[in-house]
Amino acid sequence: MKTFLMAATAYVFTFTVVMLIGVSAMNTKEPEKEKSKGEKIETAKEEAQEKAEGGKIETTEEEAQKKDEDGKNEVKTSEGVRPPAGLLLVLQKAAERNADAVKMFAELCQQELERKKQLQKDINLTAEVIYWENWYTDKNREAAYDTGAVAWNRVKSPEFPDTLEGVLYQKGQYSTTKYFFTQDLPKECYEMAEDIVLNGTPDVPETVLFQATFKQGKVWKVINGEYFCFG
Repeated sequence: MKTFLMAATAYVFTFTVVMLIGVSAMNTKEPEKEKSKGEKIETAKEEAQEKAEGGKIETTEEEAQKKDEDGKNEVKTSEGVRPPAGLLLVLQKAAERNADAVKMFAELCQQELERKKQLQKDINLTAEVIYWENWYTDKNREAAYDTGAVAWNRVKSPEFPDTLEGVLYQKGQYSTTKYFFTQDLPKECYEMAEDIVLNGTPDVPETVLFQATFKQGKVWKVINGEYFCFG
């Protein structure tokens, strides 16, 4: 019995020692594993940093190479770096087109200005002939309107000058031109004149070319002793 107890005690002691050694070995290996894992993380970081630095170096080298290639197309002068010849040509063409566009716009503006000046001149002349040929003595709106229409029918006729000024100042035709622009006219004359110049005279036949206090051909209309005759 005593021998059995001693053997059992020895067995328990041996088992305890073995377990302690095993636990110690496990505790010793786990830090090693953790250390190994930490080293891997540090290694991965170092590799990533080296890769990034390597990419920056490659990018810098590519930019430097591209800059060198671009520099071949530039021309250095005493004033600095001038753009490539191809770009200069493009800019020159664009400037020429822009100059042509500006010139064309200026010409169009000038033409429009001249057109408006001529339009106003025609309105003023029409108002003058309406007033002095008819409105001054009769103040009949229909007769005054037809008087202006006859003047413009002559402009369209090949038998007379092709401008209103030429028609009115033609020798032996409108004797009242000596009174033109000697006084202010009533607004009614300008209203009729503007209507005639801008809208034409569709109610008066284009072949009605004469207006006077006497007959000058086939009569189209008579208003208060004023004869309007065909040409």
